[in-house]
Amino acid sequence: MKRVFDQHLHSSFSFDSNEKLENYLKVMKDNDLITTEHMDFSNPSTNFKDELLDYKKYSEKIDELNKIYGSRFYKGIEIGYLKAKEADILEYLKDKEFDLKLLSIHQNGNFDYMHMGNGKIDLEKHIQEYYSLMIEALESSVEANVLAHFEYGVRNILISVKDLDNYASKYLDKVVELLIKKEMALELNTKSMYLYGKGSLYKYMVEKAVKKGLKLFSLGSDAHDISKYAYEFDEASKVLLENGIREIVFFKGSKLEFEKI
Repeated sequence: MKRVFDQHLHSSFSFDSNEKLENYLKVMKDNDLITTEHMDFSNPSTNFKDELLDYKKYSEKIDELNKIYGSRFYKGIEIGYLKAKEADILEYLKDKEFDLKLLSIHQNGNFDYMHMGNGKIDLEKHIQEYYSLMIEALESSVEANVLAHFEYGVRNILISVKDLDNYASKYLDKVVELLIKKEMALELNTKSMYLYGKGSLYKYMVEKAVKKGLKLFSLGSDAHDISKYAYEFDEASKVLLENGIREIVFFKGSKLEFEKI
């Protein structure tokens, strides 16, 4: 790739990161930078606290860095969707400008899917619940540019491609249809693919999405510190190339940019 524009990053403006935003200067080289800071109402991971981005301080920091280093820093947010909090989400977003909005389903109102515990689960029921919530989010009034980590709900579960296909195929077909309708991109989350070993699920999903006509794909490391910036992007790019996708999309507000892989 000629350049890297990581579309999923976190800094200390997110509740679960201690990385100073300006530290990304050490690894971004000649690239632009956008962080996608968390916004999660009633977050089960922090005892159901509302984890909201301090937009004023974030914007001030972005402006400060742009004055020093040129217009290379952009504003992004990761919207943790929960139907019961949709009105609050819309209220928070209504007077704020972001260049990139990720849409994520982290929880079901009772627990974060990364912290389910190790008890036995009904895999079919669990998968159908998670992807029903994903469809619900995509059909909501919350606008976003990218669907993040489509497999978050099964990240910590041992699951095969066969299981995903058996239990989730019809839901994922609907997810792709909604992405196309809303002109949203599907994220290849390299943290999921290569740290959590879900690469085979992504290969399955990319193939399904391409066959159904999806053309927008983004790369996101989901880094919470600079060591994972653009993590394994070359490997993830191969998955796209194998499916005939020759470029990735970058979001800068209403402007879409494409870069050949």
